[in-house]
Amino acid sequence: MPEAYWEAEELKGEVRRIRPEWLRPRPDLNFFKRVRHDWIRSKGGVWDRIIQEAHLLQKSDSEMIKRARDQAYALRNDALKWSASWESAPLSKLHAYFSSSISGWDGTPVEPWRVDALNVFKTATLTAGHPSNDWLKEELNLALMLSQSADLTRFWLHEANLQRMPRHWLRWAFEFLQRFRKVNNGTPVDIQLGTYLVDADFFMSADKTLIQLAARCRLDAPFKVAESVSVPAGDTAVGEIIRLLRS
Repeated sequence: MPEAYWEAEELKGEVRRIRPEWLRPRPDLNFFKRVRHDWIRSKGGVWDRIIQEAHLLQKSDSEMIKRARDQAYALRNDALKWSASWESAPLSKLHAYFSSSISGWDGTPVEPWRVDALNVFKTATLTAGHPSNDWLKEELNLALMLSQSADLTRFWLHEANLQRMPRHWLRWAFEFLQRFRKVNNGTPVDIQLGTYLVDADFFMSADKTLIQLAARCRLDAPFKVAESVSVPAGDTAVGEIIRLLRS
């Protein structure tokens, strides 16, 4: 399943636990089930269309991809002004705060992933065609959540449990660490891949930077993360992967 699905499942789980009033009392899950089936079926579903219609998908998603790439370059340029100590700072020790009072924030420093998750949720919910909405709108009253701005801020900044939302933390961590590395057009995709670290035992890649970022997340994450292993590119990759699995 795509990372948007799993992040949505994390969010819905926390809403059920903390803010059940945001749940739709009588959800119609027909659309949700139809879309989910399209992802999991072995033939004729999303994965087949990705192979057959890759050029059409790239064209239809071009604006969203461009925005993600532009953001990656902008974050990198901003980080060039920062002290070098930021790159080595333990991720679990970082905190964020707002320069002015915000309704729902109690004024104390918060974990940065919470601010990022709040912003990502608002952006996704207000963006037509965003994939997150497909997984959320049938069960959550998104309009109600957005209208209760203070409660929504309080939910993300103070109430949500990190252990129940590890993918949101990983998305933030990858994006933060990428600020200190050379970025390219594939950088936003690496953030997507990073969210799967909680699902795997081993994470293998010939991309050394990607492996380094994943290893750093494993070191600092307050939950279990896949072990990252660098493998060679090209024809020798398969043999090396088999050797590693055997060992």
